[in-house]
Order: sequence, then C-alpha cells, then structure tokens
Amino acid sequence: MAETLKVFAMNEYDWMAGADLESCVSLYLAEYAGGLPRDEVLDEPHKLSDSEMDRIEYVDPDGERCTFREQLEKMVASGQQFPAFFASTEV
Repeated sequence: MAETLKVFAMNEYDWMAGADLESCVSLYLAEYAGGLPRDEVLDEPHKLSDSEMDRIEYVDPDGERCTFREQLEKMVASGQQFPAFFASTEV
C-alpha cells in the first residue's frame, strides 16, 4: 500500500498525502483552505520526487525528526486514512 501513496506539495508550506493529486487537492480545498479561492491557496501542486522524500525533514510535535518518506511509512503503519494532511511549515 505504501508504494501507491505519495506526498504532494499544495504550495510552499503545506503537504498532503494520498494516492493521487486530485483527491489531495479536493480534501485540502474542502478542509484546510479556509474558504479561500483555489488560486490563492494552491501554488502549482505536485508530487514530491524521490530525492525530496529522502531529503525534506519532518519534525513531529515532540521534536523527533525523520524524512518525509519515513513519516509517510509511520502514517501507513498506524492505519492512517488517506488522503490526509501531511505537514506544514505553519504553526
């Protein structure tokens, strides 16, 4: 299952995880965009590359660090439903 899941950048500060870009964008707009228009919250949404998945660092609420790939694997192992909000640089 983890092979089919990907992380998608919605903009320069928010990421979603799911099987495809369309479902991630739909959930993001419905749940996390605060009612703002699509063109104000999305900035060329795209799938992260393998190198980005291994390079970008995820920091959990306890300050533990791992790669985006490792965090996606943790989410899958915990039974997370997808699509799902993945990460944000905004606090």
